[in-house]
Amino acid sequence: MTIQFHRLRPEKETPAGMSRRMFLMTTTMAGITTGSMLGNASFAASGVLDDAQKARLLRMIQDIYPHPDVLQLSHYQAIAATVLKTAESDAENAKELTEGLAKIEAQSQALFGTGYTDIADPDAREGLLRHFQNEGFFQSVRWTAYFGIYDNKEIWPLFGYEGSSVEYGGYIDRGFSDITFVPEGPTLDERLAQVQG
Repeated sequence: MTIQFHRLRPEKETPAGMSRRMFLMTTTMAGITTGSMLGNASFAASGVLDDAQKARLLRMIQDIYPHPDVLQLSHYQAIAATVLKTAESDAENAKELTEGLAKIEAQSQALFGTGYTDIADPDAREGLLRHFQNEGFFQSVRWTAYFGIYDNKEIWPLFGYEGSSVEYGGYIDRGFSDITFVPEGPTLDERLAQVQG
């Protein structure tokens, strides 16, 4: 019987002292930042919603998929811009969105006596949104945000996901065992000695 262990080879450093992984993460972050800055302009320029409704939409997206330690405000604004772009091209969608945001605001006033964006407790905001989770406008915003975050290759590195590895030969040589929270195991010789001994 032959036991084979695949050890992670040390990454080769470039002449500048930067590994390939660090280079890719740095350039990806630069692309994300640039894309987010461009997305903010379209969010601010949209005429479908007024400023208060835009603030509600942005808070709603942040409350549906809260990643305060991972995503920046600009990422959420880019998603809101996508929602608004869809609303601009479809009058029915725009109507549902404005009516839905108005319902959220009315429910917030009725339950808490304040506007939705002024509720400080994130659990209270989540509970409020649960009243509307099965409505069409909510599902439209939810799925747009879902794909805007989790199907966005520019955001994947922020979550530590490197993407598909099939086209690069799999994970064995691309970070399969690069975790740092598990202690280093025994060497092959030590393992063989345990099995044979």
